[in-house]
Amino acid sequence: MKTLNHIYIAGCLSALLIMASCGTDQSNNNPATTSVSGNSKTQSVEVVKPQQRSFIAEVLITGTAMPNQKVTLYAMESGYVEAVYKDIGDMVRKGEVIAELKNPEVVRLYEEKKAQLEAKQSVYERLKATREETPALTPLQMVEDAKAEYLSVQAGLKAVEDRLGFLQVKAPFTGKITKRMVDHGALVQSGLTNQNAQGLFELQEVSPIRLTVPLPESDIAAIKEGMEVTVTFPELPGESFKAKVSRTAGALDPASKTMQVEIDIDNPKGFIKPGMYAKALMQISSRERVLSLPVTAQVIYQNQTFVLVVNDGKVERVPLRKGLSNKDYFEVLNPEITGSSMIIVQGKGLVQPGQIVQPVFKNE
Repeated sequence: MKTLNHIYIAGCLSALLIMASCGTDQSNNNPATTSVSGNSKTQSVEVVKPQQRSFIAEVLITGTAMPNQKVTLYAMESGYVEAVYKDIGDMVRKGEVIAELKNPEVVRLYEEKKAQLEAKQSVYERLKATREETPALTPLQMVEDAKAEYLSVQAGLKAVEDRLGFLQVKAPFTGKITKRMVDHGALVQSGLTNQNAQGLFELQEVSPIRLTVPLPESDIAAIKEGMEVTVTFPELPGESFKAKVSRTAGALDPASKTMQVEIDIDNPKGFIKPGMYAKALMQISSRERVLSLPVTAQVIYQNQTFVLVVNDGKVERVPLRKGLSNKDYFEVLNPEITGSSMIIVQGKGLVQPGQIVQPVFKNE
């Protein structure tokens, strides 16, 4: 009985060995297993060739709208505010009276000087007439002294008249009142003699508007006075303003390495408000038929700009030399890049220099 059991167990073991042997042969001949082991597929990348284009390089810079002129008005004579004719938001013309002050002391001084002038004039004219009729009775020195006193009082009266005129606060230029800092009855000091004098109004000239733009150092050489500029304001959708570069600072700000450029914009209806942000589009240069690539061809590596070129099926990283540029294209200055070069624009992050790739041309 034991012999039969041994025979049965031996037969089972032989069958298992045969099945294992057959399974190993089938696994070695399975084509799916072979394809998994071959995992070195060639990476496909999208490429373009540099093309000749008529190239316009533009620069778009954010600037700030500022008043053409801005001043705080002070009283030129001390007094109290008797009348205020304008308030914030009001437009005023050059020379228009904005407010009036009153100073009783100056008024009394004016009356005194006026009376003194009449007396001195009378004495001088009487001595002058006597001198002409009887020269021997009226010394010349007496006439000249009387004339000097008369002219002195006349000059004093003119000075007091000027002080009376200073009691009227007038607009130095046409503009808009943007701040009012005093009320009726307020006592104010002369801004000519008091360093801590109270300001009365803030006046801004808002037409033209002076747009200030910080121009980067790289674009300074291309910007000149008289160049045309297109200005848009985000707060004024659909509006664009044609203007010209009015003036440049001619020097760089050491902190920001930018140069201030100013653009005057006509603003007769006052749509542009001081303080608004603006976009200034300036055409800095143009060339006909230059070799260019789309901006998507650029790649940044270790803070430098490169392009990935496919040469003989392999990827090559080439340091980029750019010329003119705009938001869509840039001029290529590399002598080794020609119109037949294949430049990767899609799949740049999937490949490395020296890798074999399959270039696929992009339909532009």
